[in-house]
Amino acid sequence: MKRIGFVLLTIALALPVCCAQAQAPKAHAFDDGLALTPPMGWYPWNTFGQEPQNEKLIRDMVDAMIASGMKDAGYSYMGPDEGICFSRGSDGKLTTNLKRYPSGLRGLGDDIHRKGLKYALYTDAGTLTCSRAMPGTKGRELEDMQCFAEWRADYVKIDWCNTEGQDIVRTYTTLHDAQHAAGRPIVHSLCSWGMGEPWKWAAHVGHLWRMGVDICVPGNADWNLAMKITAENEKLYPWAGPGHWNDPDMLIAGMPGLSEARNRAFFSLWCMMAAPLMAGNDLRNMSETTIRILTNPEVIAINQDPLGVQGHIVRKAGEVEIWAGKPLFDGSRAVLIFNHGSSLKAVEIKLSEIGIGPETVLFVRDLWRHTTAERSIGPEGAMSFQVEPNDVQFLRISKSKDLPLPPVIVADTYLISLRASGASPEKLTGTINLTNKGSSELPRWKVRQDLPAWLGVSVAKKGKTQTVMNTVSTSGLKKGLYHAVVRLDNTEPVSGKPMSAVYYDIDVEVPADCVGGATK
Repeated sequence: MKRIGFVLLTIALALPVCCAQAQAPKAHAFDDGLALTPPMGWYPWNTFGQEPQNEKLIRDMVDAMIASGMKDAGYSYMGPDEGICFSRGSDGKLTTNLKRYPSGLRGLGDDIHRKGLKYALYTDAGTLTCSRAMPGTKGRELEDMQCFAEWRADYVKIDWCNTEGQDIVRTYTTLHDAQHAAGRPIVHSLCSWGMGEPWKWAAHVGHLWRMGVDICVPGNADWNLAMKITAENEKLYPWAGPGHWNDPDMLIAGMPGLSEARNRAFFSLWCMMAAPLMAGNDLRNMSETTIRILTNPEVIAINQDPLGVQGHIVRKAGEVEIWAGKPLFDGSRAVLIFNHGSSLKAVEIKLSEIGIGPETVLFVRDLWRHTTAERSIGPEGAMSFQVEPNDVQFLRISKSKDLPLPPVIVADTYLISLRASGASPEKLTGTINLTNKGSSELPRWKVRQDLPAWLGVSVAKKGKTQTVMNTVSTSGLKKGLYHAVVRLDNTEPVSGKPMSAVYYDIDVEVPADCVGGATK
């Protein structure tokens, strides 16, 4: 972020498509189970910049995300993006800027978790952040990652400002190791704007990486720049996959200055590229059209597909691009036809160029109009479409009329807070409900068996909602505060691919030693 003046990088892939993915490093995500589909959420920078970021703004956006239906559509990560939210104290540790965040950064994060959302924060790998208003992590990696863990962050964006003389691979690796030492699973969003070609090495230390410059200056959606970034990111498709994503930056959809068609085209491109969907608009003032675009479940399904393939251009025809190369978890294919021009275009696509063999009948789903057409295929093996100017046809093509949606998990909370009543041993309970907004019922979530002795966790299943029951036995516990992070794992049943792990926090307050006696 904050490097809008940089020249776009010219990217030349060093490896042929067939072997680029095979030689990429093992993804960090396969250890922690995080971000196996592209992260979804909201960050303030595109609209607000550094001012007026504060606690009230973040809380307002949390409420707007829930009220608008974006949470139910799968958006979850939220928090300040720089925003002068902390400084470094005389003891060298980070401390909250209480003038801007009077609840403290831990208090804000707890409230975000209580509402079933995840907590995102920001830092920098250098001596100072890009605005120079906050300290960077250089030389303080262990202390700062420990602080983010104590603040209960789930996602940290790590900028690359003020890093003169630092080795980029070594620096981000040190931050990865420090986060692991802190013991809290956190999505690492690396933000070097493509410097150091992170797509070639960052999968083992982060979950996503910015591949180019900032998509806009705060408050000003820049369509032409967004299209230049799209063209650069498209070339990087061999390097993306579950848990390791090319990040062309936050969304400009819904920001002032874009037509409905361009909003729709932009969102379609980000979904086709398996890009992180971090909204950047003002969620408090969205039109119904913007909400419909950002929450379209069929379009989001392409982005959140468990196979995690980044689509790419297979053919250009004048001002029209044919995007394909994106198989989906049920055997169908995503196809995007993008008309850059200012007039209606008629486009013919061949089955062979979109990865489909000879067929006589196919079902074509229009993801924006929510209609399915049964198309008879002639001997030439082609289909024709018309695309409006600066707009798209976003299609899902299948041999079957049944087109299931992949899982999108929504939680009622990510924080359980319990308090014992006194010195007598007792059992305390709290629940978390996980609902799948996709088409299928999921297998039962599996509890990672590294729980403390005082905690038991079980899962009950009813349709698409599963209830996770947490039982705390206070017998034998000393007076104090107890904390645990619980991990749940699951598998998408159609593809057999692992799903992103679910983590949540449990806090228990024991006001007196609980020894002897029967448990209530």
